[in-house]
Amino acid sequence: MKRKKNKVRKTARHGPLYPVAAWIQSQQDKYRFPNRDRPDPRLEMLKNIYGDIKSEQIYREYMIQKKEKLLAVFLAGIGIAAALSLDSRSHRDDTVSALPRPESGQNSILYEMDVTAGEEDLGTIRLQVPAKKLSVSSQQSLLKAAEDELEEWMKRDGWHADAVDQNISFPETLQNGLVEVRFESSRYDILDGTGTIRNDLLPEEGELLELTAILTCGEEQKTLIYPIRVIPFGQDIASRLCRETKRQLLEAQSQTETDVFLLPDTFEQIPLSWKPVRPSYGPFIAFLTLAGCAALSIAFDRDLARKGELRRETLALEYPSFLLRLTLLAGTGMPLRMVFARLAREAEEENAFPVYEEVLRTVREMESGTGELIAYENFGTRCGLPQYKKCASLLAQNVRKGTGGLLQALRQEALQAFEERKAYARRQGEEAQTKLLIPMLMMLVVVMILVMVPACFSFGGI
Repeated sequence: MKRKKNKVRKTARHGPLYPVAAWIQSQQDKYRFPNRDRPDPRLEMLKNIYGDIKSEQIYREYMIQKKEKLLAVFLAGIGIAAALSLDSRSHRDDTVSALPRPESGQNSILYEMDVTAGEEDLGTIRLQVPAKKLSVSSQQSLLKAAEDELEEWMKRDGWHADAVDQNISFPETLQNGLVEVRFESSRYDILDGTGTIRNDLLPEEGELLELTAILTCGEEQKTLIYPIRVIPFGQDIASRLCRETKRQLLEAQSQTETDVFLLPDTFEQIPLSWKPVRPSYGPFIAFLTLAGCAALSIAFDRDLARKGELRRETLALEYPSFLLRLTLLAGTGMPLRMVFARLAREAEEENAFPVYEEVLRTVREMESGTGELIAYENFGTRCGLPQYKKCASLLAQNVRKGTGGLLQALRQEALQAFEERKAYARRQGEEAQTKLLIPMLMMLVVVMILVMVPACFSFGGI
């Protein structure tokens, strides 16, 4: 007695998002038009492999798993983006009262601070905190280099000393922040040390004054005087606060070395609140999430297409052996229906080739009432390859006309199939040789080096 094989079907483990993905797929199936002009090529390919009923189930399960993975990636990315955005907002309430200063010889540190004056938000202010003191010789060298850099800045900025008609944007530091620059004016009522011109006090003909640039590097200073003429030419609390804080930074350079710079608590009798500017990476993570979802969708489609290509390749490689077995069984005198039934038994074995699964499907079609002629034609259509269509045509012609030349035709087709199989094997060998060409050339270069280097050393007497 034949023992029936107990096939144990493994139940797939679904994630927590599987019910949501299944519901989305059911809604999509509900509103999908059944008679659309352009059918889904993936579904058509699955129909050729598994038939109409089973292909619908496989395709639906594939789409649900795809949506489940996309939902997981999307929710994870959106969650990370939201967490970063909330973290960035939560740190906005962190107030600081001091800013660390860099060590001696290092560049100054630029801080971006959010300032709140009482209940009013003044926006972001950029503060350049200077470094600690340098050695005396280094300070003097930096002052000389800063003087040359300041003159170059004047030429590059297009500063016309005989006709200054707008606010001057003085450099705050020179030599990459190692030298602080403080400007003083002989007439602070007209031009202050920040370069701001007060038009209401300017005469129509302008005013000639002296602008003093004090270069400070640690404990060393150097004073430069420039005569300029200011002519008439036109602020909010944020601008005034920015200038005042920068002025205090310049004054802190000449004071005793400290580790931090104390920010002002009030300005113009208004309490201030300083908060570091923290960038938010939420939009960037959201963009990466959408890009990842798109890449994951493309990868799923490519995997499905790859399975179809692998099936076609397997069918093409197994065609000669299948045709040979069909010819041998047909030569015994059995009818074609019994020959297909005999071959269909192999489809029940594990790891059966796709061609025998199609044979089993053909036998079941004939058992369900489908005519033998139509079943053979459907067999060739499902396989989808020209050689299988030709074989199905020979079988259908034998059923239609009842000729006795089927066996001879199958033998000729088998010989031709084996010749094509040998030609395919030769092409694969040639392609393998071509792929091995580059590694062989690399090995040749290595061998040449191993031979030439000792020879060159021996000729050179090394």
